Order: sequence, then C-alpha cells, then structure tokens
Amino acid sequence: MALALPALLVFASGAAAEEWRFCVGVASASHEAVITDIFPNSADSAHLEHRIEAWYRGKSGRALTFQCPRGWAERVDALNAQTAALQFNRQMGYAVSNLNAAEVTAIIGAQL
Repeated sequence: MALALPALLVFASGAAAEEWRFCVGVASASHEAVITDIFPNSADSAHLEHRIEAWYRGKSGRALTFQCPRGWAERVDALNAQTAALQFNRQMGYAVSNLNAAEVTAIIGAQL
C-alpha cells in the first residue's frame, strides 16, 4: 500500500488534458463582436486573451476586449457555448465576425 500513494501522486500531477476553447472579443462602443473558431488548448485564459487582443489591435487598429472562457472536455459542449455567445451578441445588435482556426493557430502559436 505504501507504493500506491506515490503512484497516485504522479498521475494526479500530470499535465492537464487539452480543452476545447473559443474566445469572444467585444467593442461595446462600436457594437462589434469577434468570435473565434473552436480550438484545442489548455493555456491560461488571461494569456490567450492578451495575445489575441494585441494581434487584433495590430491587424485592425481597433481595440476589443477578449474573453476566453474556461475550456470544455467535449468539443460539442464548446460548440454549444460558442453558438450561445453568437446568438447573444446578435441579439444585442452587435455586428459579429469570426477569427477562423488558421488565424487562431497563428495568433496563439504552436507552443501553447
């Protein structure tokens, strides 16, 4: 039994599994929203948000505030949440655009 405890600690401290994520950027003053495609990633949300905000500002010259909710284990759950975010922003009267998967991959980089 003494050997079982260290083995459990090794498995419990392993790397976190990839999560399915998406991010939403909003500029309330201009009624604009950007929603990313779903992507697999388990990085810190704040890190993702800052990278995407900086990239978007550099590309478009406009500042959006991005939020990247905590990820989901199942892709379909992330897709459902993304759809709800899209519907909500449209109901608020925001013009919604998309950052596709290739753009997201380029923004967050392969190291994340």
